[in-house]
Amino acid sequence: MPVYKLTLKDETSTLIANYDPYNSTLCWDHNSQEIVLTEVPESVAEKIFAISPATPGTKTTALRKIKIQMGFACNYTCTYCSQNNQRAFSNDKAAETTAKVPGFFSKMPLWFDGGTDGLGSDVHLEFWGGETLLYWQAVEELTKLLKSKYPKITLALFTNGSLVKKEMVDFAKDYKLHFIVSHDGPTFNEDRSKDPFDIPNQAEGLHYLFKTLNPLGLISFNATVSPKNYSLVRIRDYIANKLNVNASEVKVTYDLATPYDSAGLSYVTHPQKRFDLINNIFDEIKSLYPFDMNLGMTDHFLHEFYQSLVKKETSEAIGQKCSMDLPSSIAVDIDGNVLTCQNVTAKGGHKIGHVDELINVKLDTAFHWSQRSECVSCPVVQICKGACMFLKDNLWSAACDQHFTWGLAYLALALNLQTGMKLIKIEGERIRKDGVVEVDVLRHGVAL
Repeated sequence: MPVYKLTLKDETSTLIANYDPYNSTLCWDHNSQEIVLTEVPESVAEKIFAISPATPGTKTTALRKIKIQMGFACNYTCTYCSQNNQRAFSNDKAAETTAKVPGFFSKMPLWFDGGTDGLGSDVHLEFWGGETLLYWQAVEELTKLLKSKYPKITLALFTNGSLVKKEMVDFAKDYKLHFIVSHDGPTFNEDRSKDPFDIPNQAEGLHYLFKTLNPLGLISFNATVSPKNYSLVRIRDYIANKLNVNASEVKVTYDLATPYDSAGLSYVTHPQKRFDLINNIFDEIKSLYPFDMNLGMTDHFLHEFYQSLVKKETSEAIGQKCSMDLPSSIAVDIDGNVLTCQNVTAKGGHKIGHVDELINVKLDTAFHWSQRSECVSCPVVQICKGACMFLKDNLWSAACDQHFTWGLAYLALALNLQTGMKLIKIEGERIRKDGVVEVDVLRHGVAL
């Protein structure tokens, strides 16, 4: 496996570290001493099965993450949406979806063991659209059934926030249903539709949602970040200003814009701009240290990276970032079709089986990162964890470029916090692509 030479620099010296992301070793070159890292709690890293069309994955009844695709109807046409090329398949009506709920739920015990105690413990279930609130009646009925049988299960739904009603919020409070509102802050109007915060009745719904659910920890905002909208600080400040609250009260997570079709390619970092973007991302997140757990989950990402080094977690323990390659994670539609993930339909080549025959489900529509030529020679694989597992060809290449950029910024941050030095350059025999043997990371001569 490749070992990468990392050039680290502070105001007075330059040192070389050798990093092997596949065996999780990080040592100084001049004395072979391991770089001291933060201790992390004990845990056992299990080997991950590397899925591919030739070696398909399976699903188990011991499910711990369940994503229910309610349907692809949506009142928005966001330019970067991962589901844009699925809209033509979306003929479902909300009433038809609701009518299928009893049959869907009655069969759940046949394909779901109920969690570690049969009551839903250690299980997280998410409702997805389209716009999930277009299927509110179905969500409401299924939530009641789930909570009656599996009272300890945690529930969440994703929404663009434009259709929130008071009765929905009150129901969510009673049933502890977490609302994850997709909002990108200052670029919302440009990339999506008119900002619901700027439409009085929609803004009223969002204000009531936040006021009611935030004290219970049942609301967060999820941004899609991209080269033109990478600042989580600006995104959170924008949302907080619209809510008339302190920014520290608002929890913001993020997903990285990933090209699922040709339109999404415009949201990918141009290679000539990668260097500046890495530095901008690094500068912002470094300025936020110590990190606010309500902003971007930076502590979580760093903890996982440090854990890999402290425990020498080899690459065999790295699954996909989305975790949908795991037997314990499943995406299923209301008809019981098992899907590659929640962003694809059963009609688009991503039906991998049915819950009635769970033993026959074969995840043969995706690739574990170890099956990608870029990933097996990448210094940030422990951070990136393989981008999107089902993309191919030019869309995959662009997604890889995007995640590589962000991965470099976070690798630089992790090293800076442990050594006080800046990661200036990475060198290796091959860095993702043939002919690439070095990559510049952070700027020279900039104060730490």
